[in-house]
Amino acid sequence: MATPDLTIVVDGAGVPMGGCHHGVAWYAQQLGARTLAALACRPTLSLSDGLYEGLAAVAASHADTCDLSDPGTPCAAVGILRIGDESVDTLALSDVAVVVETAAGPQVTCDLRIEEISGTEPAAVAGLLFNTPEHKAAIAALVANQTRTRNRSDGWWVAAANPEAACHAVVNSYPRHEVRRMMISSDGATRPVDQMELYSWAEYLDMLDKLGPDGLIAHVREIETSDPDGARYPRTKRHDDATLAMWCTSTSTPSRFPQPGADLAARPAT
Repeated sequence: MATPDLTIVVDGAGVPMGGCHHGVAWYAQQLGARTLAALACRPTLSLSDGLYEGLAAVAASHADTCDLSDPGTPCAAVGILRIGDESVDTLALSDVAVVVETAAGPQVTCDLRIEEISGTEPAAVAGLLFNTPEHKAAIAALVANQTRTRNRSDGWWVAAANPEAACHAVVNSYPRHEVRRMMISSDGATRPVDQMELYSWAEYLDMLDKLGPDGLIAHVREIETSDPDGARYPRTKRHDDATLAMWCTSTSTPSRFPQPGADLAARPAT
């Protein structure tokens, strides 16, 4: 969801129908809309506070009809990028990546505590092929560990029923005049960088400039399709939902430095 100066990426997860009869897609859509409404036209409100309001509003909207204490109730990784008059602000709760390039190179806001505490997906399924009993068992063990350590003081945090999660998000701010390029993406679109290690962030931004969001995600799909069993690039599933938005400088309108690029809706995994 986006306005010309604000974009929110919500990457939903959870056991289908677990705890909430609305489902994961509904939760992700509601959280994005409520958080966007909280932050739009309120440039002095911190991104964390805006996310807190969004989380609280969604929880209140279905607390009477759903069991929000159920471990399977929908949750989501969230990334926010806001372009202000003087600064560019970023927020990440769980593994959405917000990349802001300055003269010092790409600066990445991404909350990887889930990996630090529960382990990475590639490591969990290394040497295991898709749809084998061993691969399924490894995923089940990883998910169980992630669920056990989720949204607790000694664990990792993700958007769910408790708005306190917003207080644990990773936030950064950069002087607007120093920013060259920006992107915000769900982890399904950044696999070639942070899981497969095929590109650096700088190389990925260059490729995004060349291909655009649609073309870059198509390239991700080509890489995944070339490894149909997960033998070369260990991962939990062949394709993951991918959402990507980009901004770049505009030589034709320098006074409006960050120009919004394409905002691609999440694509279903296959």
